[in-house]
Amino acid sequence: MAQSNSNSKNAYSEFNKIDREFGVKDNGKVEFANSSIRKYCYHNYSNGNGTCYSYFEMASSGVINLLKSLEKYGLEYDKLAEYAILFLSYKLKQNPDYSHRKLNEFYTKHIGDKHFKEKINDNNNMTYKDIIDKKKDLMNMNIKETSKFNVLFSILFSFYNEINKSNMDCKNCSQKANEFVQKFEELNNDSNINGNTSYSKLLFTLSDDYNNLKNKCTDFPPLPKVKTPPSKLIPVLSTFSVIPVFLGIAYKTIFKKKIKKNNEENET
Repeated sequence: MAQSNSNSKNAYSEFNKIDREFGVKDNGKVEFANSSIRKYCYHNYSNGNGTCYSYFEMASSGVINLLKSLEKYGLEYDKLAEYAILFLSYKLKQNPDYSHRKLNEFYTKHIGDKHFKEKINDNNNMTYKDIIDKKKDLMNMNIKETSKFNVLFSILFSFYNEINKSNMDCKNCSQKANEFVQKFEELNNDSNINGNTSYSKLLFTLSDDYNNLKNKCTDFPPLPKVKTPPSKLIPVLSTFSVIPVFLGIAYKTIFKKKIKKNNEENET
């Protein structure tokens, strides 16, 4: 289901806020984390803040912050998981020491942390880990696939930042829009992507966010329809079509044996 333009705009506004709270500076040589990020750091915890000893720990805190911030917009859990994973990948890419680390390494080391096991609210038993687990297979993306999705997300991120500053110049953004469409088509035509349901759904999310922008910038080029994994119906039908053939052969065999037996009895 496509989401409204306001929901897309609000989501990317939250990305922008948390993006500024931790990251790297001085050409990737210095890592930093502001107080809102340190709220979910575990070491030397005091007065509501702790210390993150690694960039993975900063990213973990950042994802928790993001999920808590996005809750109020009523997004579906699948969408929350996709956004959290996209943002995590984007932040890891910013740090040269972590840009080639697999998402699954982060999952293994941090998704089991206590903050991810907190209940989202008192109305159900869903935890933040449960949300991520809805799209756990996305954590198994290889570096090449992650990089391609990163390009799309980064372009959208820059576009929505312009919108949220109320000064987006659609004409100046047209080159980036063309790049987005080109990269989108590459992913959409990749059998490793369109043959995977979760990857296709991630493309749907990104296409929704792009099309919401296109409502504002009508000159942006259109996106092709997202390809979906081939239907499993044909193999199933093939299986059922074999059954009558098998039964027919079995019937003929039994019938021949019966005739042979009758002939032998008549001869005696």
